[in-house]
Amino acid sequence: MKTTGYISNLTPLRGIAAMLTVIFHVDLMLGLGGNSLVKTADSLFLSRMYLMVDFFFILSGFVMCHVYGKWFRDSVSASEFRRFTIARFARIYPLHLLSLLSMVVILTVAGYAGVPKHFIFEPNNNVWSFISNLLLIQAMNVHDWFTWTHAAWSISVEWWMYMLFPFLVRPFVNMGWAGRIAVVAFSYAGYLLLTFVILRNAPAPAALPFFTADPLNNTINACVQYSFLRCLSGFMLGMIANQVYKEDWGKGLLANGYVFLALTAGMLVCMHFATYDFITVSFLPFMLLSAAYGSPKMNSFFGTKALQRLGDLSFSIYLMHQPLMLIIIKAYSYYQNKTEGIYGPPPVPSILPAWIICIAFILLTLIVCSVTYRFVEVPARNYLNHKFGGRKKEYEAAVAGSVG
Repeated sequence: MKTTGYISNLTPLRGIAAMLTVIFHVDLMLGLGGNSLVKTADSLFLSRMYLMVDFFFILSGFVMCHVYGKWFRDSVSASEFRRFTIARFARIYPLHLLSLLSMVVILTVAGYAGVPKHFIFEPNNNVWSFISNLLLIQAMNVHDWFTWTHAAWSISVEWWMYMLFPFLVRPFVNMGWAGRIAVVAFSYAGYLLLTFVILRNAPAPAALPFFTADPLNNTINACVQYSFLRCLSGFMLGMIANQVYKEDWGKGLLANGYVFLALTAGMLVCMHFATYDFITVSFLPFMLLSAAYGSPKMNSFFGTKALQRLGDLSFSIYLMHQPLMLIIIKAYSYYQNKTEGIYGPPPVPSILPAWIICIAFILLTLIVCSVTYRFVEVPARNYLNHKFGGRKKEYEAAVAGSVG
């Protein structure tokens, strides 16, 4: 049985996934819905990068079991539940609050400067949605569209998944193969329900009536309504992956860099052709297991200082890139009005300028997130854990958690 030691190969994966999410959002920003960095006529893989969030959900289930599973193996005591809640709150809430307040300041300043509201980013930003974001319920079917920091919808559902997690540990630990197969079936039932029932019949948001469901979109991309089902499905797959990891299931095959590359290629091919998302997601638990088992070449690659650092910054990257994006959008609108007397979207660039903009934005994001990680994320997490948590070593080990 494996111990709960730090699995260093997982850290770069969450950093890479966070960066791919940034590229996905840059593509949406530049092309008013995508199609700037990679033409959809050539490939659909970039349009499917929202599935990196599903990787975070699966990774989160894996890591929560790995780090905290022993706390709740026999029972859920009030003291352990309290310590766990403090640990997760310290991990996600300070940066979530910073991101939320940054959005409020940016949009307020832009409003006073006369820049009109953005029809995509701001239609549901109000006092109630601010409160729902403070309470981390904004993606729990209380709104019909994104609010404030759009990426924080996943933090909302992960938080409530954390609250459920301690009560799942004991059943999972004592589960045989029949039970594990049943859990995997339940997870895929959730994905199928999202794909064929919920999202195909979802009404358009009240503020955006032109958004209509695409019955051929093959997606599980629920973000503000029914998104907890999406999170639950992925999280439980991650928990199952951790259980089989502890038993070295499939290690002889999966602990190989070439197998990891083959699994990654399979996922990208599915994204390229925009196959059903639940098929694409099927590669993620095996990629996670492959990286967790490791191999000399994988360990050497993922152990590089740059990739480890990228993983450390992943949560800051995920939550802070959108405030940066909004600053650029609002500044452009203000400049456009001053020079041309109009407000409007920037021209859609061709592929080469689009990638230059994307790379410049990535560099800016890395610089800013290095600051927020060092001066906000880590100090706030350490303070809350040491002040209220009481278990310094175990909480520091939990730094290996997911982006959420």
